[in-house]
Amino acid sequence: MAPELFTLPGLGWAITPYGLAVAVALVTAWLLSLLLARRDQLPTEVLGTVFVLSAIAGLLAARASYLLQQGQALELSHLRSLPAGGLAVFGGLFVALAVAAIGCRRFRVPTLAWLDCWAPAVALGGVLERVGAFASGADFGMYVGPGDFGHVLGVTYPAGSPAFLLHTAAFPGLPGLSEATLAAVHPVQLYLAATCAVALGVGLLMRRLRRFSGQTFLAVAAVFLLGRAVLFEPLRFDASPLTLGPLRLHQVSGLGLLLATAVAWWMLSARAAAQPDVARQWEGGPWTPRT
Repeated sequence: MAPELFTLPGLGWAITPYGLAVAVALVTAWLLSLLLARRDQLPTEVLGTVFVLSAIAGLLAARASYLLQQGQALELSHLRSLPAGGLAVFGGLFVALAVAAIGCRRFRVPTLAWLDCWAPAVALGGVLERVGAFASGADFGMYVGPGDFGHVLGVTYPAGSPAFLLHTAAFPGLPGLSEATLAAVHPVQLYLAATCAVALGVGLLMRRLRRFSGQTFLAVAAVFLLGRAVLFEPLRFDASPLTLGPLRLHQVSGLGLLLATAVAWWMLSARAAAQPDVARQWEGGPWTPRT
């Protein structure tokens, strides 16, 4: 849980454990997306660039969204710094998707065909990023006391960790809190990492069973949205406010997106039934590199 591993010579950029985890996640996702794109007869030489541009835009958007949520200024020094948990992932994903769609349109590559390669790769990156957040003590969960649901899965962090500092300052009387360690909290980072792992497995399986382009992307999105709404949002320490009965704001928005995913699935499925040849874009087309 060292706050800084090293500083890049000449740039003065501090590299944190979480920042390193994000870098490994991005490189791994990039490699997997291009491997899947090659199998789907897509032009990897241009899609590699599209991935990099969408990743950069997504990271900047995620960092900027986080800073705005925290009431901080959008200064260059803040944008390029990546402390543990300093990203608003949802905002970053939407921007990355938009840039990917623009890139696909620019290079005349079917967007849905690319997203079927992109989504499983992003799910794999999500596993690595969330494990990095857990190791850094970022985005920790709510307090879970003896007898509470999930107590057996509770974890503790040492003195100096973000969760320890919060508990010491705001909840000094919590059972289990001492000068050396904090009270147990839900490991929500691992809950979401497990969700991403399931989404990855579902995505790779769906690639074998798909009937239309975009089906893999929608399946991965559905698993992620459902897992985030059920396992992550209700148990995170900085959960959004209640807005609809027992549901929190981010849960409502996530379930709304899940509904939109279902509608998109139905529409693409109907189009595939009417035009099966057009729907199977992974089988090749004008965009396929000539060998």
